[in-house]
Formats: sequence, C-alpha cells, structure tokens
Amino acid sequence: MTTEHERSAMGGAHRFVGLAENLERHAGAPTGAEPPNIRGENRGYGLVFFHLAQYHLSTVISSGLRFQPLGAEPAQELACTVYKEQAEAARHLVDVTAELMVEQRTFLVPDQIVPNEQPLLAGTEIHGVLASGHPLFPPEFTRFTDPGGVEQLQVFTLLPVTLGELNYILDNGVTALRRQWARFEIDVFDLGRPSVA
Repeated sequence: MTTEHERSAMGGAHRFVGLAENLERHAGAPTGAEPPNIRGENRGYGLVFFHLAQYHLSTVISSGLRFQPLGAEPAQELACTVYKEQAEAARHLVDVTAELMVEQRTFLVPDQIVPNEQPLLAGTEIHGVLASGHPLFPPEFTRFTDPGGVEQLQVFTLLPVTLGELNYILDNGVTALRRQWARFEIDVFDLGRPSVA
C-alpha cells in the first residue's frame, strides 16, 4: 500500500515536459543510457550519458529519482561531469549516491557532503562527493522550471572530493574549500587531480 506522499512523488510526469531538451542544451549530446533494471531488479532510476565535445566533458545524469518518495521539494536528480575518458567513474559516483538516496529515502541539500570510509574510485584519493550547483553550466541546468516559471526539479552536481578535502570541510566549511580550489586553480572535472588539503 502506497502513502499519499508516495503517490504524489510517482505522479506528475507532466511537470517535467522539456527536461530532456534542457539537459541536452547544457550537457551536450546524449550518447547512451542505462536502464533502471540493468542489474536485474528495478533500482528506481536509470542513468543517461551526455557528451559536450566543445569541452571534452561527459556528464552522467540520473533519471527517475524525481519519481521516488525521497521527501525532496522540488524533486531531485544527480549529475557528475568529468573528462570523457573518466565517464565510467562518473557513472559509478552517480549510481552509488542515487542508490544510497533510494535505500535511505533521503534527499540532498546544497553543499552537503556524502563521505565514504574507503576510496569511491580505485586508484584515486576520492572519498566522497559534494552536492553543488554545476561549476560550468548555467543555473538553468541546476534548477528546472515549468513553463509558468515554477521550479520543479533540482539537478545536484556531485563534485568529487578527496579524504583530505572532506576533513578540511569539517574543520573550515565548504566555502573555505571552494576558495582553496579557486586559489590553486583546481580542475574539479579531473578525477586524478591533486588534493588541496
């Protein structure tokens, strides 16, 4: 038996008319998709892959979290942008974060960190992600509105962070880390980048 909140979360697909075109306008040409049942059972979301040739960037975006009863208002989806060669790693970061949200029936808030005890990506220092607006795309990518201008969806960009940076955030806050990234001209799209903390 579904609750009223679950019914309202699952309905209302009409609110997202034009979303696909909006994502493509900013993230580039769609290059593939992964269905919700790729591992057998329906995990509650799929993944869509985009490529922006101008910047050699690939973006992986979840599709379906907006219909899950996560309690988010407006609804949410996740994105991760990296260099094309690292697209599989971006897929993994979006997948594990979305899976956590569905399992725990929770949502993200701006500047929230999602830490992990072990490296999320083998051979890197990446131990978590930071929920953010997109560093390159305009606000229209992050905040999707209906034709009446009412915000219907937030697309949180997952910025990979190292263990040192996670600890730095705990001590100094997210704004201080962003200042460090700017100071050292850190390329947040490069998963092999050095840690600033």
